[in-house]
Amino acid sequence: MTDTMTASGMGLAVATSLSKKGWTVNIADLNVQRGEEAAAELSGSFFKTDVNNYAYLSNTFDQVVKKYGKLNFVFANAGVGERKNFYAKTDTISGPPAELDFVIDIDLKSVINSAYLAQHYFRKNPKGEQACLILNSSIAGIYPVRYCPIYTAAKHGVVGFARAISRHFYDNDGIRVNTLCPPGNVRTNLFEKNEWDAFDNEWIELSQIVKVVELMLFDEKMQGQVIEAAPANYYVIAPLAYNDPNVKRTLDGTVVDSIGT
Repeated sequence: MTDTMTASGMGLAVATSLSKKGWTVNIADLNVQRGEEAAAELSGSFFKTDVNNYAYLSNTFDQVVKKYGKLNFVFANAGVGERKNFYAKTDTISGPPAELDFVIDIDLKSVINSAYLAQHYFRKNPKGEQACLILNSSIAGIYPVRYCPIYTAAKHGVVGFARAISRHFYDNDGIRVNTLCPPGNVRTNLFEKNEWDAFDNEWIELSQIVKVVELMLFDEKMQGQVIEAAPANYYVIAPLAYNDPNVKRTLDGTVVDSIGT
C-alpha cells in the first residue's frame, strides 16, 4: 500500500502510524530537510512539493505511481492559518484582504487539485485495489470562526467540495472520500508556540487524529463522511436536510456528468 502526505504535524503522525503497519509512505512537502528526514525515518520516499504549484503537485503524483506502480491513499493535509486581522481599520484600501489569495490557494485550491490528481491516478490501480482520499478540513469547515473568516471560507469550501465529489468518486470508480475536521487545538506547525499558548482549552493529541484518520481509511463503510475529531471522541456531521422537495429532486437525483447549454 502506498500513501502520500506532508512531513510534519498530522500528516507525519499518520504516515508514521501507517509505516509501522507496513505501508510504503511518500512524503510531499516544500521543506526538503524535514521531508528527507521524515522519509528516512519511515523508510519511505520524499518528493519536494509546492502544493500551491499545480505542476509541482502533478509531478509528485506521477513520480509516486511510476516508482510504486499504484497509489492507494492520499491524505490532502497541507494548510496554513490566517494571521492578519480581516477587521483592522485602515485609512485607505489598496487591494483585497492581505491573505486572501494565500489562504484560499493553500487551504482550498491545493486540496481541490490534490483530489483531481488522486482521482486520475487511483483509476490506474488494479481492479479491486483500495483507493481512499481523505481531505483535511477543520472545525472551521463546520462552524463559523469569527477571528479567521477567510480560513473559515476555505475550510467550508473543502467540506462542500468533498460532499460534492464523494458520491461520483465512489459510484463510478470505487474511490472512498472522507473529510477530517480537527479542532483548532491540535499543536502543529500551523501556528507558532506563542500563538498556540493563547488558546485556553483542552488539547487534542495527534494520536487521536491518527485514530480518526485510520478509522476513515480502514473501515470500508466510511464513505462520504465528514468527521469532527475531538480530544476523546469523534462526531459524524450529517449533511443539511433538504427543505424543498424540488431542490432534493434537482440535486440528489441522477448524477450529471456534463452541463448542457
